[in-house]
Amino acid sequence: MIFIAFLLSAALAGMLQSILYKAWWQKGLSVDISFCQDAVVEGGRAALVESVTNAKAMPIPILHVKFQMGRELVFFQAENSCITDQNYRSDIFSCMPWQQIRRRLEFCCKKRGYYSIQGASLITYDLLWRHRHTAVSPSKTAMYVYPALVDPARLKLLLCHLADTLAAHRALLPDPFELQSIRDYAHGDPYRDINWKATARTGRLLVNVHAPASSRPVALLLDGAGNRLWEDLDLKEEAVRLCATLAHWLTGQGMPVAICTNGKDCLAQASLKLEPGTGAGHLRTAMELLARVYLSDNKRKPMETIIEEILDSRQTSDLPTMGGPFLYVLISLSQKESLARAFDALCRRNADALWILPLRPEETCRLPLSVSFTSENLYLWEAPYV
Repeated sequence: MIFIAFLLSAALAGMLQSILYKAWWQKGLSVDISFCQDAVVEGGRAALVESVTNAKAMPIPILHVKFQMGRELVFFQAENSCITDQNYRSDIFSCMPWQQIRRRLEFCCKKRGYYSIQGASLITYDLLWRHRHTAVSPSKTAMYVYPALVDPARLKLLLCHLADTLAAHRALLPDPFELQSIRDYAHGDPYRDINWKATARTGRLLVNVHAPASSRPVALLLDGAGNRLWEDLDLKEEAVRLCATLAHWLTGQGMPVAICTNGKDCLAQASLKLEPGTGAGHLRTAMELLARVYLSDNKRKPMETIIEEILDSRQTSDLPTMGGPFLYVLISLSQKESLARAFDALCRRNADALWILPLRPEETCRLPLSVSFTSENLYLWEAPYV
C-alpha cells in the first residue's frame, strides 16, 4: 500500500513539474546572439557572443541553442557546427536559477559579404526528460566582411599611371575661384588674370596665380560579366578586390570616387551605385557597397549599355551623377566585342579611360583588333589560382 502511494505521489509530482515547467520555462529566459564587430576584412578573424540569462528560481538543466549563419564564416572550434548550404550551430547550456552564461565564439571570414543572424531556435526538456519544448528567440545582428585589398606592390605601375594622369589634369585646369599667389605679368598671360588693385598699389603689372583645380573624380565601373561559358567566381572576386583597392587608394589621395556596377544588392536585389565623394565615411560606404554586391546575376544590365548611357549623357537610376570630367576605370573580365566597341567609344570621348582586364595565367587577351584604343588604355591583371 505504501509502495502504491509512493508511485501515485511520484506520478503526480512528475505531472505537476511537467505542467509547471511548460508554463514557466520561458519566463525570465533570454537568449542573445550578436557579432562583436560591425565590419572585418576578408580573411580576418571575428567573433560573436552567445548570452543566455535565466532570471527566475526554476533551473533549466538542458537548453539547446541553434542558429545559422553564412557558410563562409567558419568557426575555429567546429565540433558543434555543421556546414552545408549554411553554417548550422548547436550549443548546449545548463542554466541554474538567476544565472547568466556568456560564450565567445571566434571564426574566420573566408569571403566578403553581408552576414546576418535572424534568430535562434531553443529546445529544452522538463526536469524528468519526458517532454520536449521549443521556442524561437528573435535576434537580429549583422556584420560586413569587406573585400580584401590587393598587394599595392603588384599595382605599382597602374597606380603610378593613375597618379600621373590625375596630376596632369590638375596642372592643366586651374581653379578660377581659388587664388594661390600674385606674380609679375609675363607675355601671354590673359588680361582677365591681372590684379588691378595690386598693380595700382605697387606700380607694377601683376597677375593672379590660381590654385590647381580640385581633384578629378574617378568613376569605377565594375562589371559582373564573365569571360567563360562557366563562371569563374574566384576571378570575379579578384575584380571586386581590385575595385576596393582602387577606391581605398584614391580616397587616400583625396580623389573623389564614384562606383557604378551592374551587380545587384544582395539585400534589396536592386542596382548599386555610389555618388562621387571623399573621406573616411565615403570609403566605408564604398566598402559596404562592394561587400553587398552580387555579381552572379544573369538579369544584370550589360556594361556596354551602361557605357552607352554615359556617352549619351543619360542619367538613369542605375548611374551616379556623371556630370563633370570623370576619369573612367572599367574593371571587367568580359572580352565581348560589344563591350570592346563601347569602351573604344568611351576612349574617343575620354582619352584617359582605363580598362583593367583580370586574366588567369593560361589566358591571353582576345580583344578584337578593330578597336582603336591603345595599350595605355588597357591593363592586364594576372590572377593566379589560389
